[in-house]
Amino acid sequence: MAGKRNDLAAAFGKIGAALGCEADNTQAGCGVTFRYIVQIYRDNPPDDVFVQTATAAALIRAEPRLVGLNLVEIIRFLAKDVPVALHAGELWLGLVPPPDLTFHIRQAVEIGGARRIGDGVSLAFERDAQGLLADMRARPVVVEISLTSNDVILGVRGKDHPFPVYLAAGVPVVLSTDDAGVSRIDLTNEYFRAARDYGLGYAQLKAIARNSLSYSFLADNQKRDQLERFEHRSAEFEHAVASRQSPFSKAVALIKAAVIAPP
Repeated sequence: MAGKRNDLAAAFGKIGAALGCEADNTQAGCGVTFRYIVQIYRDNPPDDVFVQTATAAALIRAEPRLVGLNLVEIIRFLAKDVPVALHAGELWLGLVPPPDLTFHIRQAVEIGGARRIGDGVSLAFERDAQGLLADMRARPVVVEISLTSNDVILGVRGKDHPFPVYLAAGVPVVLSTDDAGVSRIDLTNEYFRAARDYGLGYAQLKAIARNSLSYSFLADNQKRDQLERFEHRSAEFEHAVASRQSPFSKAVALIKAAVIAPP
């Protein structure tokens, strides 16, 4: 385990050097706080996957910068005490037989103990989808919505996507690029799509952005600090926008915010 931690330290050093944040913190991106979710290659033989999962869980317990793991199998046995994020329901008609669309999200929540679900696109085909939504809201389980990725890979967009269903059900959601390098997008693009395709206003987009911190795997003290920073920066932005508006425009904006504010 010491050898693995040394390898991690070396990798973190290379990342810092590549970002140019080691010597000083003057670049805008150097102020961004980020942590790592350990990815386990699930196409290996089962014995190898078991060992990788056990190693990942041990590293998460020992290294604060590692905050969770992502896999589908073996998690309940090896990683009950570490945060888990799973891809589940990234499927659609024509990719698998219809019966295989009916259980992935539920099993990720109930068996895998996932606190974050990647994609969750096949929600409508799950057995007792309404009961599943209620369970996800109560636990809570946050859904990482990848609008561009789901469109490009699955062909699911607009009214076919369950994004508005999760919102209406009170299940916490965040926006994700999925693999930004493959899709050639950034997170701003996903917020734009959410506003354009689903008519989300500022208050809803801000609530989704806050979810990214509220349901993150950060330690409680770090989460609290980042949420305070978020509220401070949001207030600065809102004040700057308001200062450029006429009194009439401000009144209209306040009325719209009150009408579309999330519950």
